[in-house]
This record gives sequence, structure tokens and C-alpha cells, in this order.
Amino acid sequence: MIRLVKFNKLKDKDLDKIIDKHYTHWKQYNNKLDLNEIVNSFKNIYNNESILPIGYACFDDDKLVGFCTLRKDNLKKYQDIFPWICSVMIFDEERHKGYGTKMIELVCNEAKKLGYNKVYLWTDKAPDFYKK
Repeated sequence: MIRLVKFNKLKDKDLDKIIDKHYTHWKQYNNKLDLNEIVNSFKNIYNNESILPIGYACFDDDKLVGFCTLRKDNLKKYQDIFPWICSVMIFDEERHKGYGTKMIELVCNEAKKLGYNKVYLWTDKAPDFYKK
């Protein structure tokens, strides 16, 4: 069963894996990426229960397969619209199994529970996937 778990409910090893995957992936595109800032964001800032920003881990039964965040801000140009689904990642070895689609669906449901009828997402990496 595919399910979401908020970052504040994760075991340390799972959150550490998320941090490592995020940092390793994005470091190749941004040499100035600071590991300490990533750790702080994922362990403190995204650790909310019911207010934005919130981090979500995606599991298939007990297997961690990916993660994303739901944030109030993402693009400086569009500060008047929110929430944004950000930092979407399905681990390489778990791609093309439907996890990304299901995770986005579940995060949209979480946004509805928080009172948001619409969510936003910006990407330059996989626009065709997100159009669906």
C-alpha cells in the first residue's frame, strides 16, 4: 500500500536517506548547495504537522520510495499563489512504477485537508509527467 508519512513522524534513518538523496541529486546542478541548510530544512523547517511547509515521505508498505514537500512559497515571481508541491523525488531505482503519480495524488489530498482547493508545481525536468 502506498502512503505518505510526514517528516516529523519518520525514523531518523529514513529522514537521513531523504536528505542524502536530495543533496546528492541537486549538488550536481548547484555547487553552492549547503548540506547544513538542507539538513536544517528537512529536519526542522519541513517538520510541521498541519501548517506549511510540510515534508512528506512516500512509502510502499515499509519501503521508502520517494518524498516531496508542500510549501507556501516557491517562485519569487508568484508569491501570491500557493501551496506549491516542491522537491519531488522518486528514488532512481523506484521510478516508472507509478509512485510519482500516486505521491502527487496523495499530496493533493493532504492539501485539500488543509483547506487548499488548488496546488501548484513548477518543473523544467519532467513537464510531460506533471501535465498528467
